[in-house]
Amino acid sequence: MPDPHPQTRVVIAGGGVAAVELALALADLAAGRVQLTIVAPDPNFELRPLRTAEPFAADHVRRRPLSALAEEVGAELVAERLIRVDPGEHQLLAGDRTIPYDALVVAVGARRVTAFEKALTFTGDTSTIDYNGLLADIDEGYSQTVSFVVPPGTTWPLPLYELALMTAREARSVGIDNLRLQVVTPESSPLAIFGPKASQAIRELLEGAGIGFRGDSYVRETAEHRFEVLPDGEPLDSQRVVALPTIAGVKIDGLPSDEHGFIPIDEQGHVVGLADVYAAGDGTTFPVKQGGIACQQADAIAELLAAAAGAPVQPQPFAPVLRGRVLTGDGAQYLEHALYGGDGEGPDSELQDWSAAHKVDGRYLTPWLEGLEGPEAATPAR
Repeated sequence: MPDPHPQTRVVIAGGGVAAVELALALADLAAGRVQLTIVAPDPNFELRPLRTAEPFAADHVRRRPLSALAEEVGAELVAERLIRVDPGEHQLLAGDRTIPYDALVVAVGARRVTAFEKALTFTGDTSTIDYNGLLADIDEGYSQTVSFVVPPGTTWPLPLYELALMTAREARSVGIDNLRLQVVTPESSPLAIFGPKASQAIRELLEGAGIGFRGDSYVRETAEHRFEVLPDGEPLDSQRVVALPTIAGVKIDGLPSDEHGFIPIDEQGHVVGLADVYAAGDGTTFPVKQGGIACQQADAIAELLAAAAGAPVQPQPFAPVLRGRVLTGDGAQYLEHALYGGDGEGPDSELQDWSAAHKVDGRYLTPWLEGLEGPEAATPAR
């Protein structure tokens, strides 16, 4: 006799912030109503935003086995990369395995692309070692001017401010007082996306650390690998340049994408033009590429899927609120700003103790990380 209440087959493709948030949310909201599969090529979840802390020994990237998450939420883990989606047949190809689905959520993240050939592009990974070399050059007096550059294009600028602030603090701690640092960015004010109050708080942090700010400026690398600042075209007067990568989407066979590889989604996370396919995180066309926003996208999708599976859940619309913690070396500056609606002001910015679990603000992800961290979760980094 057929099951009168068959489970909804939900496949999550990805193993990053959005994927983990979604898996935890579905386990809570739709327990027993969904059959969950996680498809991810990397065996571990990494909390990538902590990479800026590593060169300064202020903290380190957290890595958690996805197998433990899968066991916790009752999911099957398929350690393969998503290769192709066949929306018409409601199935996907991961490695050499074909997996059917009733609902698919694509949370595969994005690609980091180097914007400048001769800059030190900070992506974490091996660039942490490169940054340690820059710090050594500063300590030995070989590098006395450093520009921190936000490249034109899609990116997330917050890590650059962390690097600048912690570099200034590191220099002060060893008695270096002739180091000149500046942030050069297309933004009109520091971290302008967080709104005027938070931006002013970051400006005051920069000024207190002796870091210059040059807004409304685009840096271009010439054919001779020199750097110019637009719109004036004057040379960038700096011995060393530290830059962020730009962000591009990961094109997947069977899914639509824009010219930059991002998956187009509507306000509820549906992939445009496809039934029962959703996407969340940096790989989507939503313009803000930030872990907390990815978690909010995942929560909205989880509520939709849970309700469709028969759970007593009233789905709420995706109403993004941007929350962030800027690691300064003296705690973390907390910022919050509603991206849509409200008065655009947001609450006052405040300096808080550093907490790795709160680096990415997720309804489910943060408590999960706190549980894994144990009693040391709120230890401030100094």
